[in-house]
Amino acid sequence: MRLRDDQDVRWSVRRRWLPWRRRTSVPDWGPDFDGISLGDDPISAIIGIVLVILMLPVLVLALVVGLEFLLLLALLPVWVVVRVLFGAPWIVVVRRDGSVVHEEAVRGWRASADRIEAIGAALAGGRGLDAVRTSVPR
Repeated sequence: MRLRDDQDVRWSVRRRWLPWRRRTSVPDWGPDFDGISLGDDPISAIIGIVLVILMLPVLVLALVVGLEFLLLLALLPVWVVVRVLFGAPWIVVVRRDGSVVHEEAVRGWRASADRIEAIGAALAGGRGLDAVRTSVPR
């Protein structure tokens, strides 16, 4: 659930599907950077080759991020089955302007959906994060 409160702050309240978050990211070099232009003259070609060599760590990082994503995609069905069969709690995550400000574990799909709705209503009603933290179900 995504919402904005009365002070125009962006909030997001969702379940975390896996027990961890991705830690790596690939830098954004901008829309005009193609990374492969070597130029028409020898000096530009040398500069281009040096830049390609310097870009190798970024390419390796992109490969690692891609492999991590494939691993997460492969483990997602297994983790959902573990949650359903063994009752592992869903993690409800509250984000304010993109950064995590609150997490809580809630057992059961329906209970976590109800908790997401309750947190969203509290935030949309302008009660803020303190109301969310004090109303944690036991």
